[in-house]
Amino acid sequence: MPVGALERKKLYSQRKKSGCCPRCGSKKKKTSKYIYCDDCRGFFRGYNQEMSDSLNEQRKARYKQRKKNKECPRCGKKLEKGYKKIICKSCLKKQYGYNN
Repeated sequence: MPVGALERKKLYSQRKKSGCCPRCGSKKKKTSKYIYCDDCRGFFRGYNQEMSDSLNEQRKARYKQRKKNKECPRCGKKLEKGYKKIICKSCLKKQYGYNN
């Protein structure tokens, strides 16, 4: 297995030119319109789903924790007493800037 980035890039381009899957090197179907074989595509699909699920869980937990502690859920700044909104003033200002 190639160690350096240049070696991996070279192997990737060689496999791609020869009509093989760049990740595992197995032959692809001629009719396939994808770069990767079905097995590798399945792996990427599953891996990406697992990563996004775990990140979403972490974000939800952080959001709930910050909200419970009277902090801005986006940046974590402590909210002023008597402040009615959930998000701090600076984050709201940014959000209004994005929207306009």
